[in-house]
Amino acid sequence: MKLLYKSEQFNLKNNVASITTIFEKVNDSIEGNDFVFSHLIVDDIEVYDKHEDYLKEHIGEIINVEIVTRRTKEMIWETMTSVNSYLERAIPALRTLVDESYEKFTDKTWNGINQLAEGMQWILQFTSFTKNAHQQPSNWDSIEESVKKCEESFSELIEGIEVQDTVLISDILSYEVTPAYEELRKNLVISLKDERFLKNVN
Repeated sequence: MKLLYKSEQFNLKNNVASITTIFEKVNDSIEGNDFVFSHLIVDDIEVYDKHEDYLKEHIGEIINVEIVTRRTKEMIWETMTSVNSYLERAIPALRTLVDESYEKFTDKTWNGINQLAEGMQWILQFTSFTKNAHQQPSNWDSIEESVKKCEESFSELIEGIEVQDTVLISDILSYEVTPAYEELRKNLVISLKDERFLKNVN
């Protein structure tokens, strides 16, 4: 199989040992540069997670593996846009979830809460990544403060879940989580208007 990265090309054997070589090349491609690893393209299929598992599963038939990187600021911008789009959908869904939860807690309610928790984990990963970058978008302090409020509200939510207090859970979703999400989205929208940061993403 061929390993591709920018203009470089390497011939590798179709065996498990080559997977180590691939990830060594990933590390080499970003070390000391303002780049981050984005994903692999394996025979025209974009693989964003569980890369090693995917490679092992298909190792005997792979023809091409391409390493895709992004500039750090480009990755921040793309993820910030995705988080904003997520919140745009999540906030109305959260309001509906709250209304329904006050009437009756169902499996759908618990599934909705689990999905919120997964979304929160993703937001925290984005925040951690951006905080450690060389440059943050405008209004970053306000975004960080909003994320902190979201995190605190989820801590309270977990306490309510642990004691199975459905009224408390609904109250926290309504009066803590929803306003925190709304404030975070407002601050993200401000950052996404930062044309200087956007112009430098290239």
